[in-house]
Amino acid sequence: MYNRFGLDALLGPGKGGRRNQLMNPEEEREFLAPFFESARKGQIATVTEIKLAVEDHVGHPIGHYTIYRFLDRNEWRKAMPRPRHMGAKEEAQEEFKKNSPNR
Repeated sequence: MYNRFGLDALLGPGKGGRRNQLMNPEEEREFLAPFFESARKGQIATVTEIKLAVEDHVGHPIGHYTIYRFLDRNEWRKAMPRPRHMGAKEEAQEEFKKNSPNR
């Protein structure tokens, strides 16, 4: 590229980037603000709920992967505790409860 077009070929706008965006970054933050606020209060916002709201906002259906990228761009993550440990053994827990000293 450089040999053919010189330094201007290397200093151009480049490839990549978000050319086809639903909302600009500021609009995305404003759109997600109510969801962040409800999450701070302990309410759960699901991806499906956010997807439906985005589709309503832009006026056409969009894919799930687009929503996951949208949420990732805005530092939204799924932080949810497990109801119990995956490797927990109930028999061992009951045995521990029976044999542990009372305080």
